[in-house]
Amino acid sequence: MVYQLGEVLKRVRQSKRYTQKYVAGNEMSRATYAKIEACDMQPTVGKFMHILKQLDITYEELTYIQNSFSLNGKDQILHDFFQLSFSTEYEKIHSLREKCDHYLINNSDNVVQDIAYVCNALLSIHTDHTFEYAFPYAKKVWDRLSKLDNWYSLELKLINNIFFFFPLDTAISIAKRALHEIDRFSYIIKNVDLKSAYLLNMSILFMKNKQYEEAFNYVEQSIKECKAIKQYDRLALVYGRKGIALINMNKLDEGLEFIRKGLSICKVLELDFMTEAIIQEVNELTNITFSTTDI
Repeated sequence: MVYQLGEVLKRVRQSKRYTQKYVAGNEMSRATYAKIEACDMQPTVGKFMHILKQLDITYEELTYIQNSFSLNGKDQILHDFFQLSFSTEYEKIHSLREKCDHYLINNSDNVVQDIAYVCNALLSIHTDHTFEYAFPYAKKVWDRLSKLDNWYSLELKLINNIFFFFPLDTAISIAKRALHEIDRFSYIIKNVDLKSAYLLNMSILFMKNKQYEEAFNYVEQSIKECKAIKQYDRLALVYGRKGIALINMNKLDEGLEFIRKGLSICKVLELDFMTEAIIQEVNELTNITFSTTDI
């Protein structure tokens, strides 16, 4: 059941024990606000923003309540997309792609289409183990987002999943602009882990271009960021990549120590998919062969 806006505003106001006069404030008369709650009037954008502020509630919370405490359609897709933490969560990515495909049958939406492209790109890497088939999907997303004046939470999340498909110089330029935007809008970015995610993706980009010292620098920054926000699941992957960088910098023992440290975190947190991802990266990006028996 979907409630009308006025019904939801009244419900929230009463639950907080606020009066109509308090919510109306200096923006409108109490009588005007009463008409909005009674669904006899739709608020202007300015009045609507004022009401949300007075009720101490976000737009997302309001729409969640309006939809009987559930998400559907685009809201569900956006929620699932923001919940993705790693490109190796293939089951979640496949499920999200299916939701996008279903939604796009009856709706035209740039954002949902971009999310579908991102999912296709990530799934393509998993099945084909090459950027060749994934890149066209990434380019479609970039062709739209590159024309925007500013990037916010959604755009930054999308770009983080595609920038590493591009040639090194282009990818670095994209990522540096994104990191600048993250710092500029740090107080309103939805994903507190977005900066560490970019730094981590920068590290793998340099590794695949055999620039291991540059990769090591970004790994160190990512470690600092992960510790600051206590993101220990990602820290496991970062330690793995630090080990890979060290091995390629002819520091085998130190590198193996960090790889085992990352795998130990995976074991404690029961992150089996992360264990597999770290071992796969070690075997692909170093001259040693690693398995679960080496943990």
